[in-house]
This record gives sequence, C-alpha cells and structure tokens, in this order.
Amino acid sequence: MIIWNDILKPISVYVNIQSTIGSVIQKLSDHKANIVFIKDKGSLVGYSTMEILMHQIAQKEDLSQPISYKNDILKVPQFTPVEFYHNVSLIIGEDANGEIVGYTTIEQARNKISELNLKDLNLLLHGAGVGIVRTNIDYQIEYINETAESILGLHRSFLQFRDYKMLLTTDKNLDRVMTGETLINVNASINFKHTVGNFYPLRMGDKIKGLIHIFFSREVFEDSVKELDFVRNLNSDLQTVYASSQEQILVIDESGKIIRVAGMFLHDFWKVDNPENIIGKHISEFTRKNIFQPNVFELCKKQMKKVTSIQDSMGKSRVWSVATPVYHEGKLEKVVVLSRDITQERSSILDQSDEGFQPLQDHDDLNINEKQLVYRSKTIERLVVEIKRVAQFNSTILLEGESGVGKEVFVHHIHSASPRSNKQLVRINCGAIPENLIESELFGYEKGAFTGADKNGKAGLFEIADNSTLFLDEIGELPLNMQVKLLRVLQEREVTRIGGTQPKPINVRIITATNKDLRELVNQGEFREDLYYRLYVIPFSIPPLRERKEDIFPLAIYFLEQFKKMYDIKKSFTPEAIEVLETYAWPGNVRELQNIVERLTLLGEGEWIKREHALKFLYGEVQKKKTQLMVLEIMPLKEAVEELETQLIQRGMQKYGTADKLSKVLGVSPATISRRMKKLK
Repeated sequence: MIIWNDILKPISVYVNIQSTIGSVIQKLSDHKANIVFIKDKGSLVGYSTMEILMHQIAQKEDLSQPISYKNDILKVPQFTPVEFYHNVSLIIGEDANGEIVGYTTIEQARNKISELNLKDLNLLLHGAGVGIVRTNIDYQIEYINETAESILGLHRSFLQFRDYKMLLTTDKNLDRVMTGETLINVNASINFKHTVGNFYPLRMGDKIKGLIHIFFSREVFEDSVKELDFVRNLNSDLQTVYASSQEQILVIDESGKIIRVAGMFLHDFWKVDNPENIIGKHISEFTRKNIFQPNVFELCKKQMKKVTSIQDSMGKSRVWSVATPVYHEGKLEKVVVLSRDITQERSSILDQSDEGFQPLQDHDDLNINEKQLVYRSKTIERLVVEIKRVAQFNSTILLEGESGVGKEVFVHHIHSASPRSNKQLVRINCGAIPENLIESELFGYEKGAFTGADKNGKAGLFEIADNSTLFLDEIGELPLNMQVKLLRVLQEREVTRIGGTQPKPINVRIITATNKDLRELVNQGEFREDLYYRLYVIPFSIPPLRERKEDIFPLAIYFLEQFKKMYDIKKSFTPEAIEVLETYAWPGNVRELQNIVERLTLLGEGEWIKREHALKFLYGEVQKKKTQLMVLEIMPLKEAVEELETQLIQRGMQKYGTADKLSKVLGVSPATISRRMKKLK
C-alpha cells in the first residue's frame, strides 16, 4: 500500500500574498524551483507556478503587480493511503499536529505511483527470469529491464535508442506487430544469445506506439516445462494489460483487499469512475453495501479452488467472473479474478418503456422454452431499434437470414412489441406441411368440402390470426399454386374457405421468413414476382453468428445457465473454452451454438468446460498419426497435397488450439480450417 508520505516533496519557497511578480520570479530562480506557496496572515491560501506567472505577465506587462495564484488544494494526513480526488490539482500533506510536511501535484502523484508499480513489476519479472524490451514506433529501444540485459549480455547504455529491428535476428516480420498483430513463441537472437518469446503491439488509446518483446533465454526455456507454463500465463496477463482487452483482471490479497486492477475497468459494475477508487478497499465492502452480489472472492477462498460466478450489480450490470486462487507453500497468497461484461439487452418486449429494452431478467427465472433475444453486438442493437419502431405498425415484414440465426425469435419480439400482442401469434412452416394439406391449413374448409372433411368445417390459420399476427416461415418453400391464392388474400384482405362461397374479411399482420434468396427464386421462375413485392415491404436481414462474434460469449453463457437449471447440473466455462467458441465459424449459427453448449454441459467431464472439451465437440478427436509431415507412398499429386494439408492442420490445431490462430499462421480463413476439421472427424 502506498501512502501520501511516500510521494510528498518538501516545500522550498513561501511568499506573502502581497508579493509582486518580479520578486516571486527571483525567488523561484534562486531556489531553482517551479512552484511557490502563498501565505496570508500565516495561513496557506494557495500556490503559483512559473507558468501562471508568465501568463499573468502576458496579460499585463507589469512585474510590480501582485501575483495571481490558484487554491485548488486538498490537505491530507501524511500517513493515509493515496487516493485521488476530482477538482483538485495539488495535495498538501500534514502531520498529526496539522503542520505542513510536503506537497505533490496530482500529476506527479500518478507518475510516482506508476513508477513504484513499475518497480514492483520489474522485481517480479526479474525474479522470474523474464526479459522485457520496449521500443517506439521506429523500433528505437526506450526501455530494457535488468533481466533482458543479463540474457543478452549487453548493458542498457549500449542498447538505449538503438534500432532493435536491426540488432535482432529472427525469421518473423516485426512490421506485422506495428499493424496490431501478436507474434507468439518467436525464436530470435542478438549478440549470439538465443531467446524465445512473444512480440506485442504497444497500444495507447486507439494508436500503436511501438512494440513490447517479452522473452526467456531459449536454453532456460527449453530446459524447464514449468517455466514455460509460467511465462505463458504471465505473457497472457501482460498482453491483456497492454492490448486493452475486453476483460478486467482483479488481484485480491488473502485478506480480501484489492491490490491491483488491469485490463478493461468495468466502471458500471463497480459504480465508480476510476480503478484507483477501488484499490486498497476490501471486496466485502462492495457486497456488504449490495453494490454487487455474490462475493466471488469468498466463494473461491471457501472452496479452495477455481470458481466461476455471474455477478449482478444492482440489477443494471452483469459480469461473468472466474476466480483463481494462487497458493505459495500451501498458503493462499492471492486470488486473481478475470471478469467480462455480459450485460445483455432484454430478451422480451412484453414490458417496454420509453427508455428502450430493459436488462435481461435474472437467470433464476429463465425458461428454456421462452424466445429470448441475447446480444451484445452493435449490429443486432441497431436491428432491434429498427424492429421496435416498425413493430408499432401493420406493415408486412420479411426476415431473411441463414438457417439457425434466430429468425423466429425476432418474430416473437415483433409481435410482442406490436399493438396485437394481446392476441396469440400464429405460426406455420410452409416447408413442413404437405402440399395437399397446406391450402386447408391456411384457408380452412367448410363441412363436406372433401372426403374426410369435418362435419362442422374448420377455420384456417388466417381466420385464427384475425386481429393478430401470422408468421409464414420458410415462405420460399410455398408451392406456386398456393402462391397465387396467398397473393389474392393479401390483396383483398379476405379469405374464402375450401368449399365455401362467402369470403370473410380478415385483419392480419403478415411476417414471413426465408433462408433462401427470393429474388433469385423469382429469376428462376420458382417464386411469383407479384407476390415477392407484396412480401418485400419491410425487409430485415439477420446476420449470421460469424459476422457478430461479440454475441457468441453472452449467448454461450445464457444457454449454459438455461441447461444448468434444466438438468440441475454444475458446470462452468474456462476462459480458454470461451476463446475456442469465439473463434469457431458457426455454420449452423445460434442453433448450432445452443446444441454445442448442451452437449458440453451433459458430456463434458468434470465441473469445468475446458478448451480441450470445446475443441473435441467442435472439431472431433484430432489424433497425431505421424511425427513428421510426410507422404509414405506414391500417390496422385492431388491426394498427396491433401494428405500433407491434413497433417498440417492436425499439427496446427494441437499447437494453436483455435481455428482463428491457426488460420493466421497458415494464411487462410478460419472458415477454411473449420471445414477441413469437419472432414477429419
């Protein structure tokens, strides 16, 4: 813990409030200082700097005028923990008797704390034998730690500001790092010293300002599998910090005090603006005040193992957290909590408000049969806004999208948001009803209309949906002869039963959906053009899951919570398993994701759904059949190339774990890798 006394500096110059600009500038020059403190009748009232004085002179060139000063000062006890406050620029430290002992500016305090934290990190990395080199955008070395000096056998005075790209020998193109790419497990050498490590882009805001090389001596790296695992985890943490990931890393000591926050700070969850406001506080303070629940630290400490939990923050923010205990010599040393925001838009429009959709209901109330809309992507967010607006009117809507994207879920939301929501939504799948029955299903029939007709007749779906919504799914499968009759109903707004003579007026809102290109069907003569334009009034295109990868994580968590409740089973994802799901191409879209999560829930071994489980269920068992890439017999060239490609993909998946990472190495799309893996099952 850092206290104010650690960063305070002594005050060297005091002046009276009546002092002139000229006399104060002279004092600052004599004391080689840049700040002066002003007293009035023995009490401190403010401060001035050379910058303030120069600005005052620029306003009025008179050195004999009294000085201007600022008074945005906060007095703090010198031995209290450092906290940062708004609307103040300067901190004054006082002893127990109220006497001034020193000062610091807010900017200097932040820099000093960063420096102390950097020293702590450097000591940690030095003890672990990790070398770090940081360059600017021109590859000039700006920082090198002691371990890097020791590994490379070169002093920092020699390396500082030299071109690292020119000094380093490697078969990787470092320019790729400056475009945002991360290079993993790269062999390199400098001064005949061989290293293995990772290159990360150094991001500041939205711009890349250089690169960071984190490495081991290759000899040490190859000799110790244990150290290899350590550097992998360490590099992962550092990558999260420097690359500004979507996850928050929280480090809590054994007593429950928050000692470090990195990555993306979830300010909506904590209800504070800056991570500095939670450092030094106990995690129980927040759960005791019911800012969020549950206390994942206490769960981890009590169970003495890695745990996962969904934490709710006052009903407005929800995060998925994985807490991992860190032990040293059998004693709990700290708990590392990895959290990601899974706050979702409300999945039902039954209770709308003027402010828009509300957060998703508590997972304890979930029903597997409910049509829930779960998303985080901006694409679906914009689509939901448009759907909400259109739902208020009676225009015909056409939903287009691949099979499994969730078109029926959107239909339920349109109906629920419409003035017709008090009536039941009526649905028919045009491709699932035999052609000889679909007419009677849609339009109904009178008694005796045909052999076997009910003696009382039967109302069709159009009549049943009167004053409600009729959803015609897979409209592209509707036979041509039925398209003519459907067109007439849409034009006349009336329906005549089979065997009947009297048309009945209907007031039905039509929503259709298809996974086919209706325009192409029109060109092929398989769909009537006049009907096409009747249906193509308000079209919405539902994007496939691979084009909105931000939705994969909340959907996976949502489905897992459903199946846990349905089957009364305990199961949790590891972050590595989520990474595999997020890099898969999902040709079956949301439906495939739901099926995979159910399969993982029921068939995955143990309490945790791990990376290897996800790989197995997505790609099948990948067995390493050969130690080297080779063709063992004479065969056609095309078959030989396919054999080598198969071996390469198998080897690559074992090494990199995900199709996304492997695709970057092989220079092909993730979808290509996924298709090839499917063939290997």
